[in-house]
Amino acid sequence: MTRNSLLALLAFLSVALAACGGGGEEAGPTAGPTTAAQGTPMSTPIISDGQFEFPDKGYSVRFPDGWTPVANFLPGPDFSVDAFFAPEEVNGLQPNMAVNCEQLQQGTDLNEYFNAKVNVVKQVTKVEPEVGSRQVDGQDAKFYRFTRQDTDPPIEKTEVFLVTEKCGWDISLTAPLENPASYRTLFDEFLDSFRLLP
Repeated sequence: MTRNSLLALLAFLSVALAACGGGGEEAGPTAGPTTAAQGTPMSTPIISDGQFEFPDKGYSVRFPDGWTPVANFLPGPDFSVDAFFAPEEVNGLQPNMAVNCEQLQQGTDLNEYFNAKVNVVKQVTKVEPEVGSRQVDGQDAKFYRFTRQDTDPPIEKTEVFLVTEKCGWDISLTAPLENPASYRTLFDEFLDSFRLLP
């Protein structure tokens, strides 16, 4: 992982996490990988032949050939992010996907969760994201996609959201703006393989 890829991932994760914080403050990006939060030890997933299964977090997913999974890449008291990194670097960015299980206030529905995230993106990036709906493992989900020309390198960001009793799920792709269609295809396959576990 390069420093730029880590910073890009963390910067956009902080955008996503800021939506559920109080008072509307923006969370700042972290300079590098963080260590596990003090207290509860982090559990580990079962990884075999491109299948990533994390019973403690309640999901499984198939990641692309050659990609590297990093469990508990960004842990926190109310969220936990697993990241998946592409083998290649494009203009200093290592494309990546991430799965975040974020604790929500009881009664938060998909529309509230999604609208809060979209509002943060608009405030922080000053862009109007493309929005839409889709299914993830038979569940209603919503997504947004936007590009950032002002980053180095320019990127495309896609985030898909669903809400279950366990948490608010944020499944994301950060890809270089150069040839984003190939990464969208991989991301669609990633989403199609995503399964919620009991």
